[in-house]
Amino acid sequence: MNEHEAFELFVAPVGPQNPRNSEAAIIALNDGSLLLGWTEFYAGSGADHGPARLSGKISTDGGRTWREQYTLVENDGGCNVMEVNFARLKTGALALFYCQKNTEATDCRIMKRTSSDEGRTWGDAVQLSPGGKYTGLTNGRCIRLRTGRLLLEAWEGGDGYCCLSDDEGETWRDSQRVRPADGPGYEPACVELKDGRVMMLMRTGLGGQYKSLSADGGETWSAPVPTPLVGTAAPVAVSRIPTTGDLLAIWNHNPGAGKRNPLTAAVSSDEGETWEHFRNLEEAPDDAWAYPAATWVGDRALLTYFNYKGGLSLKLRSVPAAWFYE
Repeated sequence: MNEHEAFELFVAPVGPQNPRNSEAAIIALNDGSLLLGWTEFYAGSGADHGPARLSGKISTDGGRTWREQYTLVENDGGCNVMEVNFARLKTGALALFYCQKNTEATDCRIMKRTSSDEGRTWGDAVQLSPGGKYTGLTNGRCIRLRTGRLLLEAWEGGDGYCCLSDDEGETWRDSQRVRPADGPGYEPACVELKDGRVMMLMRTGLGGQYKSLSADGGETWSAPVPTPLVGTAAPVAVSRIPTTGDLLAIWNHNPGAGKRNPLTAAVSSDEGETWEHFRNLEEAPDDAWAYPAATWVGDRALLTYFNYKGGLSLKLRSVPAAWFYE
């Protein structure tokens, strides 16, 4: 296979007792292998509140093949655990953030665990958000700012905000909350800009992604405004292309559509002011895709998202940076 070509595979297809594999994240391990984590629904219909655990797989060849899956976190919630986020701590440990969903709509909590053996085992859970509230994460988030601060994107009650830590995840505090003037926002995704500000993109039902900016490392946020990333209510993934320094967004570029089709990539060379090089990653008319996440390994973006046709299966697509500019 040409190292410059894209490749794709269903890394976690559904099965008879496994109606959904979704919401994934990838992190590079110290030996160069990759750890994939995702939400494995192991019973029921695959509804958002159905029984699910966090599962993992390891790849030693850049994502082309994967070893047998294993359990990262068993279901210890009233409904499930879901929404994998990884971070590498300066201690060398890995951090895993996820949601413990205890009820369908009223109690969802942000949890953190750490691993000192590269994700083979995980320590006890620490709760980062209060019980009795429905606080959400989205997969494939959590960034480290140049100051060293960890920033974990969260949402609750139609507000977007960030959990902030300046001591490698030992203690956390919540940032200011923001929402668009015309309606709620959900599932924010953040990226640090070249001038040190942080840009938050958030899912809305207002015609597309809205943008808020922070000049103080995520503590306070500007009033959210619309962006050119128009589309239906679904989350975006945003990252920086390491070889060019441009921003990459992946989202459902489908204003007014009834389903999450197509899944589109676009590039910004001016720090999110304008977007160009719109190109569909997926566009088959009889399917849909959602919850993208991007991890860069060298000049390749490892993209995960799930499809809808034939059950919700987790797909991995590895795309060289040049593809986004073609």
